[in-house]
Amino acid sequence: MKATLPTPSVKLWRAPDVMDAVMLKGQFVGHRYPPHTHDTHCLAVITGGTLAVEVRQERRLCRRGDVIVIDADVVHAGVAAGDGHWKMRVEHVQPAALAAYCERLGIPRRERFEVTSPFIVDAEVSRYLYGVNWCSEVDDDPFKRSEALACAVVGLHARHAARAADFPVVRREPALVRAVKSRLCEDLHARITLSTLACEFNVTPFVLLRAFEREVGLSPHAFQQQERVRHAMPMLRSGRPIAEVGARTGFADQSHFTRVFKQQTGVTPKIYQAAFS
Repeated sequence: MKATLPTPSVKLWRAPDVMDAVMLKGQFVGHRYPPHTHDTHCLAVITGGTLAVEVRQERRLCRRGDVIVIDADVVHAGVAAGDGHWKMRVEHVQPAALAAYCERLGIPRRERFEVTSPFIVDAEVSRYLYGVNWCSEVDDDPFKRSEALACAVVGLHARHAARAADFPVVRREPALVRAVKSRLCEDLHARITLSTLACEFNVTPFVLLRAFEREVGLSPHAFQQQERVRHAMPMLRSGRPIAEVGARTGFADQSHFTRVFKQQTGVTPKIYQAAFS
């Protein structure tokens, strides 16, 4: 019996808080991109299937998890490979928007990524770019979205740029980190972003992120999620309703609470609570 191919689908939206990017989530069947350019940078993550991509005479079969970074006005083409379908998530970013974002982040201004190769195998960058796109699509957790964007841009500049990035030196900042930890612990309901948090402590987002990760071993957002789960555990053990516990510990809704709790503990709040009943 012949295998049934997926149904093509494309979703497009604007993301004002992600460098004002145009976001794309697509599933393609037998599609072919002829040689062309964009006036935007293209940051793509393959999420399924196989796509044959050619950029400046360099050709590669790209599969799940692979990242493709193509600067504005660079000719490229693509065609379905393998069984004829692929899925991807893409950010289209204007050069001026990238430069402005770098300045806000606190790293050297750049209008282009200028990567050594457009084909990048980097699980961390792939995860962050996927996270930015997914969070933007479902309007999930602006703090997570802002942090993932910063990590993706810094990762591309630090590990994949042809021209080395001259990042600011970030030394140990124990007092800053203690203050940020206290801020996040005291207000589990804080609706912040990496930029607004950095502004509260009069540092750049880059300095805050680097200093916090070095001292704590977690990003500020990961630390916030950890503290929310830690505060939720005793309430679950005491038998409080799961929805109430999620609301009291700062989660957007019960599904958000369940997703994060399971990520952190390996079980759902319901299973955890049942063990103590």
